[in-house]
Amino acid sequence: MNFQGRTVLVTGGTRGIGRGIVQVFARSGAQVAVNGTKIDLCKEAAEEADSLGGKGLAVPGDISKYESVRDIFKEVYDAFGELDILVNNAGVVYIADCTDTTEKQWDRTFDVNCRGVFLCSREASRHMIKRGSGKIVNLSSMLGKTGIAHYSHYCASKFAVVGFTQALARELAPHGINVNAVCPGIVDTDMMKEELAVLEKIMEKSEEDLRKEFLNIIPMGRYETVNDVANLIMFLASEEAAYITGQSINVTGGIEVH
Repeated sequence: MNFQGRTVLVTGGTRGIGRGIVQVFARSGAQVAVNGTKIDLCKEAAEEADSLGGKGLAVPGDISKYESVRDIFKEVYDAFGELDILVNNAGVVYIADCTDTTEKQWDRTFDVNCRGVFLCSREASRHMIKRGSGKIVNLSSMLGKTGIAHYSHYCASKFAVVGFTQALARELAPHGINVNAVCPGIVDTDMMKEELAVLEKIMEKSEEDLRKEFLNIIPMGRYETVNDVANLIMFLASEEAAYITGQSINVTGGIEVH
């Protein structure tokens, strides 16, 4: 797919799935604005986008704060003049039983995973409505379809993203704007390694045993890669997906089918 001359903003684009999203869009020739909380990592990812054939722009900031979001979008418009595609990828996860989850953890989870999606989508929508076109892709999770133990707060936030996606899609469809969500499964990233370290203590199992258990529940028999997710996002952001909106599409290797 060719995204030459198209402008994409990827939140949480400095590592893991987000970094993969930046890479696939850059390879397609897009202008990619890379958001994250660490300016050095944003610059690194933006420079990589340049090297892959796109044009990168570092736009660091905390997407859970309105003033920061306002400044991020201003930088994008100042640099590229417009925004064609918003990918709301930034997210956080804490692993704990509900009885041990702190209010601070709950609030931070919703601040980033929900408030951030809302603030960025609102800002993008105002611009896209004036243009009469645009694509918004939100990152939910298979845990936004089916809840599991130790992730109650994360599940709640990702279920919220699915509902937000459906509602916003109906609002923006008359303006020629597509809004969809992607629900990844078990992706082998740095975040997964961090989760495994916590689960080892909670479940009293080794990382090796946990990895085997996770692999056993994946019908396709392999862990998901960042490209598995990024390729679906690229499709949803393309004109080939012009008649798809309001959907939350699973990319889980068969774990989640609803």
